[in-house]
Amino acid sequence: MHMIERMAYWIVVIQMPIYIAQKDIPGGLHWEHSTKGVIYFWWALTQNLIPIFAGGFADKYGRKNVLLLSFILSILGFILLGTQREFIPFLSGALVLGLGLGLFKPALQGAIAAGLNDRISNAGWSINIMLINLSVFFGSYISKMLRGISWEAVFFGSAAIFALNFIFIFFVEGNRSSGVVTRENHGIPLFKKMFANLLKPNVALFIMLMSGFTMIYMQFYETLPNFIFDWVDTGMIVDAFNVPAAFTVETVRGTMLSYETLFSINSFLIIFFIVPVSWIFADKKITMTILFGIILSTAGLMFAGVSTIGYFTIAGIMIYTFGEMITNPRFTEYMSRIAPVEDKSLYMGYMSISWAIGLAGGGLLGGELYKNLGEKSGFAMKYLSEKFPDIAGITHNNAVQKLQEATGLSSAEATSLLWNVYDPWHLWLPFVGIAIVSIIGLYFYSKRHDN
Repeated sequence: MHMIERMAYWIVVIQMPIYIAQKDIPGGLHWEHSTKGVIYFWWALTQNLIPIFAGGFADKYGRKNVLLLSFILSILGFILLGTQREFIPFLSGALVLGLGLGLFKPALQGAIAAGLNDRISNAGWSINIMLINLSVFFGSYISKMLRGISWEAVFFGSAAIFALNFIFIFFVEGNRSSGVVTRENHGIPLFKKMFANLLKPNVALFIMLMSGFTMIYMQFYETLPNFIFDWVDTGMIVDAFNVPAAFTVETVRGTMLSYETLFSINSFLIIFFIVPVSWIFADKKITMTILFGIILSTAGLMFAGVSTIGYFTIAGIMIYTFGEMITNPRFTEYMSRIAPVEDKSLYMGYMSISWAIGLAGGGLLGGELYKNLGEKSGFAMKYLSEKFPDIAGITHNNAVQKLQEATGLSSAEATSLLWNVYDPWHLWLPFVGIAIVSIIGLYFYSKRHDN
């Protein structure tokens, strides 16, 4: 079920930055990157704050019941995203999808945990991570195939795949819903306890520091696809290795590796290396390991976006992936380790706060920065207004073509011109700064709290 959920989600999420904001893609929404950031902000808040409370709902009303509600909302969300082309209805689809997926995660994790004992727990969760990334790996190519049919096929295909979970729900053992609201586990006392724990210095500070990593995570999946589409040239890789058409895409600059293929490198590496990487760092100091993982993730994101040469982007994706593999499991482990025995689930929910801050804030910041510092069509409009002010009728959709006509340059040459004049790689620098603050903070945090 988790594989199906992640595959359906990934099929859509890898296409969303392109569908929403890429101006030169046929059939897309062609909205501003700042609009994309607003959508991601509310979507991320919904999807990452709901799990804080959803675990209690699953315990009280039954995991199967919450999972069924999650299925209905998620499928409805996918359908709304595929049918709505106005901002408010489209945003509503993202919020409905976020609500459905937010309910799904804790309910399913509770079902998995209920089927694992201490002897097989580590193996069970490792297998879970591997299978999730296996579904993401294949989901990248299913997404590319569906996009080749139509944009609507991407969203409807995800809805159909997610609906397969209605079959597998019958194999999940249901927990009995208590149906009883007690003073100890529900209502105002629970909320008081939640906020009291959250205000503990070691908890609150760690969550805030980890938000730096989740912002980097957001840029890898939200902003980097647009950056690759606009700037990165992987044609030399296609020619050098005679890459099959299934892994390529035709662009105005020639045949390139599809961005779905580039992102499948991430899931491929996780499938094969998550277990040995976890083993290597198992006996290392947790917060210092997380610090090292954030350094790698940040370096990888920067490396992926510092050049138009495809080899740099692939190397950056690989570096980032190892940073993500190091950081994510130890983030979970540390929150579990600092939690009192009776509050393990509560502390797991606190992780969602860090993700909500990083993904929502990163969505807004990434959209605004890409609009002003990274968008190729925006730079083309700026260059034309400065050098060829008499040309009329320039829009985001035709700006690069107008630039080629005015200068006599090819698409690749026009891209190089804009790259050299406006340095779009500068858009990553604010995120490097955020990561540095988190890294320094974690270093001093480690000295005091992780002995």
